[in-house]
Order: sequence, then structure tokens, then C-alpha cells
Amino acid sequence: MRPGDECLVENLDSIDGIVKAYAPTLHFHHREGDFCCYPSDAQEVYREFGADWSAFTRDLTPDILDPQAPCYFEAWQDDNMLQIRYWFWYRFNRFPGGVFGLGDHLGDWEHVEIRLYGHPEDGPKVWLLSNHLAARLSSFPSSVSLPGFEPEDSTFTVNRVHVWVALGSHANYPSPNSRPYCYAHVFCDQLTGGGETWDTGANLVPLHSTNFAVFTGRWGDKKAPRSPTNNYNNRWRSAPDIMPIV
Repeated sequence: MRPGDECLVENLDSIDGIVKAYAPTLHFHHREGDFCCYPSDAQEVYREFGADWSAFTRDLTPDILDPQAPCYFEAWQDDNMLQIRYWFWYRFNRFPGGVFGLGDHLGDWEHVEIRLYGHPEDGPKVWLLSNHLAARLSSFPSSVSLPGFEPEDSTFTVNRVHVWVALGSHANYPSPNSRPYCYAHVFCDQLTGGGETWDTGANLVPLHSTNFAVFTGRWGDKKAPRSPTNNYNNRWRSAPDIMPIV
């Protein structure tokens, strides 16, 4: 059991409306389809390669966004917080500008997490956007933060946070004008507006109902990401169990 899973919500009917209402909207780089790949069906990949990941090789598909691509989710609830994590699967991670395949690897699991404190409608809210090995923070109201994080300029449509996805690496940012992550101060994430937009709430799939729900290994070779159900991706991966600064 991953840390915090004692509070995992398995009967999701009670919060189904909230999960859908807060599903993030993702904005892709206008070159994503030419450069790498959009989200796809992780269950399909696991069905084909889960028994032998050596057969899973470089795959830059799909090159066209499927609006019905699945968004997987899980949720935890305790006395002071409802926490929802939305997962997106990409078949490949390709870092722009990297020489000799720098930053490239098979498979790419990314996520956006929301923490709703108190009553979902009027309590403070923070969003943690996966960004390489760290996270970026959006919040509402904008004065809310978590210790160790700085809120960034963010855009919301009612309850939904808008997320800008970096070209190829699929790191998530609160704005197309966010300061990008750079490797070795030279190779940097590329962000832009004007690309495809994905409503992740169009096809929400509970993580525990998938064919890979009990798989905790890597989705590919030793450089590939760990499964969402791995202890590495425990409830507190993006930020520790801390109360917000209001």
C-alpha cells in the first residue's frame, strides 16, 4: 500500500461530479503532433506489452489529438481535504533540442493534482502540475500557497485549471509564459499558445478499474517511468502532507 492509500476513495460515485467538475484543460504546443505525441490509451499499451516490455519501442504516436483519449484518476479524502490526481499517458518523452537522445525515454506518465480544503465550493484550492521531477503550483484564490512553493499566474474556467504542456517532454505549466525548466542551462522546455486543447473530463477512467491497477513496475525499460500505482507515486509525491498558507 502506498503512503496515504488508507484514505483512497474507491467508491467514487459520491465524488464523481466533483472529479468531472475539476478536470483540467490541457493546451498543447502547436508543433506537438509533428515533434512527438499526444495522450493515448494506457490500457491498450499495457494489454500489448505488459507481459514483455522489451517489445515496447520508440513510438511517436498518436500525432493527432484524440478528444476522447482517457484521463485516469484517483482520489483520497480525509477530514480536511479532498485530493484528486488526474493521470495522462504518452507513449514517448522527447526533449526538444537534446543531443544524442538527451532527455528521451520510453513512456511518459504526467499528472495534475488538486487539493480541495474544507468545502469544495468555497474553501481554498491548490493545483500541483507535474513538471519533470518537481511540480508547479496554481491556486485559488491566488494568495493561497503551500510551503516551499510560489503560486504562478494561472487561468481558470469556473473550477477548471488551464495547463500548458511543454513540447515533447509533456511537462505541465500554469501559463505559456511560465519560466521553463532547462537542462544544463541550455536545453529548455518549449511552451506556446495556439495548439490543440484537450478537455480531460471527456473520458475519465478510475485508476483502480484499469487492467494495470496492480502493476507497479516501469512502463518500458529502466529509464521509463514507474507506474502510477508504484510507491514512488504515492499520495504525497508532488508535495508533503502540509496545510496551505492562506
